[in-house]
Formats: sequence, structure tokens, C-alpha cells
Amino acid sequence: MITTEVKGLVIRTVDIRESDRLITVFTAEMGVVNAVAKGARSLKSRYMSSTMQFCYSSFVLYRRGEHYWIKEAELIESFFGIRNTIEGLALSAYIADVLCDVTVAEAETDLLRLSLNSLYAIAEGKHSLEKIKAAFEIRASSIIGFMPDAVSCHLCGERMGNFYFDIMGGSLTCYSCNEKSVEERLEIENPHESRIICILTEGAKMALGYCVYSPIEKIFSFKISDEDMSLLARAAEEYITNQLERSFKTLQFYKEVKR
Repeated sequence: MITTEVKGLVIRTVDIRESDRLITVFTAEMGVVNAVAKGARSLKSRYMSSTMQFCYSSFVLYRRGEHYWIKEAELIESFFGIRNTIEGLALSAYIADVLCDVTVAEAETDLLRLSLNSLYAIAEGKHSLEKIKAAFEIRASSIIGFMPDAVSCHLCGERMGNFYFDIMGGSLTCYSCNEKSVEERLEIENPHESRIICILTEGAKMALGYCVYSPIEKIFSFKISDEDMSLLARAAEEYITNQLERSFKTLQFYKEVKR
């Protein structure tokens, strides 16, 4: 029997048969892997704790048929604190949903590190959920190929002041250049061209750039006002959902429980 050793984050679980569990694991070595944990739902199973959603575990896998099967499993981190609040659990579920949508069967170490840091931040409660969510959305988008130009106005290079953030184009335009472009724009625009624009203050724009370029282990270390955070949060959510061209039921649930 050929076995494979991996470490990974369980991002989805499905109950199958009488007591088995089919898990989707986001691994550093192989990307996304589906594996069957035989008897994992039994209270006596040695796989129970290591195969639950949001757990980071080490696995020994072997291939049989269409799926991998778990031969051995050991829990590394349960992120138990995310279950302390319904809001934290809802945000964790949204993060897992995004991972299920964007991950593929190849290694993506940075995205896994970002996800683990995000769940740890939720579990520890050291940062606001709004900050964790926005930073995850912007950095995850950047990692998977949708990195926005978050440094300066894409027309004149201005770095200071307030900006318009073009969600579909991923670019910034300063107020001055935007006014000029509005004046030059034809009165009748192409109805098939849609633009989604978010306003960013200088503080929100700086935070956007920080989320894109900062070391992952320090991604939540920025400080901005509540007003700036609100603008960043809206822009980050608009950006990832439009780049992925979909929304998520877990996102809607998170927003409902936050209210």
C-alpha cells in the first residue's frame, strides 16, 4: 500500500454511509484533497476530532478507487475559539466556502497560511471580525490572481488623498483624475459596460495596500478609524465577490448574524 503524508485544513465535511465522513482537505503539499475517514462519526473513532471542519491536522492517506482514504490522522489545531460566538463561526464558514470555490489540486502555500492565520485570529479574538474578513478577502483575491493596483492613481501616480476604487478593473483613481475623466466621457455610455466604484479615504486606501503587500503573519496589524474600516470592508467584499462572479450563502448568513 502506497501512502502519502500531508498536513491540511479541513474545509468541508459530508456524512456518508452509517458512520463515515468524506472530508475536503486544503493541504500545503497537494492543494485540495477529498478523503474518506472510515467510522469518523463514531464517538469511539480516533479520527473524530482531526476530521471535523476547521481543524488543521496531519494525515496519512492511501488511494483506493476514486478517493483517498485516511489511514492515520492527528489533530494539530482545532481553532476551538471560533465556536465561542455565532459571528465567528459564521465568518469561518464563509472563509471555508471561499476556499472550496478557489482551491485546486495543486499546492498553494500562501493561501493556506492566510487561511490558518485568519482562523487563528477569529479564535483568539484579538482583532475585529470586520478587519479579519476584509484582510482575508483582499489577500485571497491577490493570491489567486486578482491582485489590485493598491499603490497609487493608475492615471497620474498620485498616492495621497481620497480615491475611487474600480472594483472590476482593480485600479485606483484620484479625485482629480476622476473629475477629468467624467468631463471627457461621452454622454451616452455603452450599456453593456458596468462599473462598480467604491470610495476609499486615504486611510482606507493605505489599509488596502497593506492587506495586499504585508507579510501574511502581520496582515491584521494595521490600525484605521471605524469610518475607514467600514469603507475598506465594503470594498473588499465587493472586490472578491465580483472577481469570483458569485456570492455565498455563508456570507449572507454572516451579515445577518452581524446585524
